[in-house]
Amino acid sequence: MNKIAELCGQAFDLFWNNKLRSLLTMLGLIIGVGSVIAIMAVGDATNKSVQHLLSPYSLASSYIAPKPDQPDPETAQIRFEDARRVARMVPAAASVQPILSLPMETRVQHTDKTILVFTAGEGVGFDSTPLSDGRRFTQQDLSAHRRVCIISANTRDELFGAGAPALGRTIRLDGSSFTVVGVQAPPQSAGLLQTNAGSPTASIPYSLAPALGYRYVNALAVVASGPDVVTQTGDAAIAALKKIHGQRSQYQERDIKTLDEGIAKTFAVLTGVIGIVAGISLLVGGVGIMNIMLVSVTERTREIGLRKAIGAKRSDILAQFLIEALLLCCIGGIIGLAGGVGLAELVIHLLIVKLTGAIVSFAWLPIVSVAVIFSVGVGILFGTYPAVRASYLDPIEALRYE
Repeated sequence: MNKIAELCGQAFDLFWNNKLRSLLTMLGLIIGVGSVIAIMAVGDATNKSVQHLLSPYSLASSYIAPKPDQPDPETAQIRFEDARRVARMVPAAASVQPILSLPMETRVQHTDKTILVFTAGEGVGFDSTPLSDGRRFTQQDLSAHRRVCIISANTRDELFGAGAPALGRTIRLDGSSFTVVGVQAPPQSAGLLQTNAGSPTASIPYSLAPALGYRYVNALAVVASGPDVVTQTGDAAIAALKKIHGQRSQYQERDIKTLDEGIAKTFAVLTGVIGIVAGISLLVGGVGIMNIMLVSVTERTREIGLRKAIGAKRSDILAQFLIEALLLCCIGGIIGLAGGVGLAELVIHLLIVKLTGAIVSFAWLPIVSVAVIFSVGVGILFGTYPAVRASYLDPIEALRYE
């Protein structure tokens, strides 16, 4: 142990006396390790932020709407009654809900406000945003055409005051009175991609919309019986709509699971490309370390010959140069780890948090493990040959070297 400590001390002295050369030698490794660490950290944080964005929605749900460019847009429009017809025609669908969003004037006492109103069905359905107070719509609300609503936390704050009780109170939407039966929990944070996170919203039972004069909906939210049959259920719903509106009508499907998988695949490709660049940097860094270690062997040939002449074993010389290579790589790895983590934190806070509103972090153990593995691996891989070459030098020839 004392011998290893002595060799480490000699290596540190050598690096300190050749600071610039040592830094330039480690540069490729620093960039490579830092890139790998940053990719892993940002990738982990991005995955968590995507899950945060998609968390209010069921992975078993799909969103079906008319295509914007089609031969007969009027015929393809989806009506409220289409939801019931599609539900009967598609047994695999757990629920089919018409989705309509429209601005409405709301009034509480002397406060007037324009808010975005959505139609919703019973239970959780397509949108699973948790409630902080009250309940969701029931089948009785829908069948009895009850004038009830669920409002967002910021709607409550703007109409009744911050944190004020809202359950049972009445608001007017476009002149009609609605009783508040639920309040959505406020988002923990809001990002630029969450366009409605900071806007006051309300939801009303979709069965009320026709009575208010609305015949058409923006889309149908189809919730499948499970995530594995989302695509098949969505395709069946589109086929049902074509039977209802005619084969010329065109519809597009967007499901949460496919969106999640698409984002994951896109990021996997980007990660792969950047990973290749990082791998090349590691290779260049390793070659640089091998090169400088070979130069060091040449510069210290007489020293090696002298040490062998006074009794140093081949294993002693091998250990000396291998430890130097490992220490050089470990120092570079530590600097790369610090730089990669710093870069990742910068990207996460300046980009991911602002876009998604998710306060995310990354797992430290895999990050540190990868930094250690890469650093030690490069040190052993590219430091072994110079160390072996030094250990096999003939002491007589080494002492003659000028």
